[in-house]
Amino acid sequence: MSIEFPRDAQPTPGVPQFEDYQEELEWRFEKVAESIKNLATRSQTVEQFLQKGPDMIQYKPPGEEKHLNLTELFDLLFERLNKIEEDLSQLKSEHIHN
Repeated sequence: MSIEFPRDAQPTPGVPQFEDYQEELEWRFEKVAESIKNLATRSQTVEQFLQKGPDMIQYKPPGEEKHLNLTELFDLLFERLNKIEEDLSQLKSEHIHN
């Protein structure tokens, strides 16, 4: 089987000219192997980042003295939301009784 390549096609930047199809295949397989290695490295980096758990993101809310991790931040938010709901419920019951 013989594959003919158009000779008048403009070269793609970063892709060398090949003498034959075998040379092109070898070059392409090398590029695929490099890409797989790069993806594996990136995947490991992301996995290491995610293994840090809730400590991977720190935030200092206004009025707080220290930075909080995600767990502490969500605990604080729900504590404040619950307090608001309790206050609203109390105001509602006081309004009904007056």
